[in-house]
Amino acid sequence: MSATAQKARALRLQRLQSSLDVCLELPETAVEALLSELRLGEMLPESWERLHASAVRDNKEFELEVVYGNITVERRLKQLTEEQRTSLLLHAADFCQGIVGHADAAEGYLWRILEVVPDHADAFARLERRFSASRNNMRLVELYALVAAKPSRSPGALATAVLNIISQLPSQSPVSDETCRKLLVLLPESSTLLSVLEGHCRNTGRAALACSLLEESLDKFPGTQAEILERQRQLIKLYLGEANAPEKAISYVEALLLQDPSDAQSRAAAERLLRSPQVASRAAAALQEARRNTRERG
Repeated sequence: MSATAQKARALRLQRLQSSLDVCLELPETAVEALLSELRLGEMLPESWERLHASAVRDNKEFELEVVYGNITVERRLKQLTEEQRTSLLLHAADFCQGIVGHADAAEGYLWRILEVVPDHADAFARLERRFSASRNNMRLVELYALVAAKPSRSPGALATAVLNIISQLPSQSPVSDETCRKLLVLLPESSTLLSVLEGHCRNTGRAALACSLLEESLDKFPGTQAEILERQRQLIKLYLGEANAPEKAISYVEALLLQDPSDAQSRAAAERLLRSPQVASRAAAALQEARRNTRERG
């Protein structure tokens, strides 16, 4: 740091000290001074706490809340490191929750922390307590989905919590498509999570989404050979039934007939697909090959 920069910093800190000790005339100036120190790697937690206390002392709570809103816009946050960004958002959450009592605003800041640092234990714990206390199961599931890829708690415990909630949700409370997809990362932790997610999607009138989740699971989290076969069977059943997209079943019918040419379900599905112009030729070829393979193996 140059001599000029050092002098400017010293003057800035002197003015900050005066505003915190005597009168917080301009909350924005004080925050910018602390933010400058934050960029230099100086966390100064006590000074941030004194800032909040000074705002109360000088009736500047509303002004400081506005300042926090202005300096935490994405354009400003992008200029900070992950640690600096998290620290600033946490100060904003502490002020909104503890000083002005604006719990919704605090929730927003904590949520934004987890979007960048999903394993931030404090932000996660505070939001989980909030949603649990208000029995807001939808927000709880969204919270678990947000951190699922890198949770601060055991992934197995998170999967169990998700199961307990989603299995009890009524059809009038659909979990968003995005949330369902994010939760797939927890499949290795639970043998029943996929079936629960699939059942929830079907109960909420989204058979196409259920198929999409099954297909994504096959691609990213295939599991055992038995699990792969079961998911392929379920996809055939859904595409020929609730999802009403029979042509999408053909690749799974072909795969299962290659695995077991005498499989009754797959043969029946292929017979039905003979009536689907888009895939009739593939269905006929699959049946022909299955009959030939059955004779050879017999």
